[in-house]
Amino acid sequence: MDASLAERKELASELGYTGDPGDSAKMNTFLHKALMKKLSENGGKVPAELLD
Repeated sequence: MDASLAERKELASELGYTGDPGDSAKMNTFLHKALMKKLSENGGKVPAELLD
């Protein structure tokens, strides 16, 4: 997956991000948490502190 800002904005939108897409730091945090949650849901072992 391309890690460009445009691609991250598109992915964030698909995952339900409702914050300001211009705030890259908050959007990246949202994406990271969403990724950790999806990994956990699919059998991946993710530390609990990364899920919240």
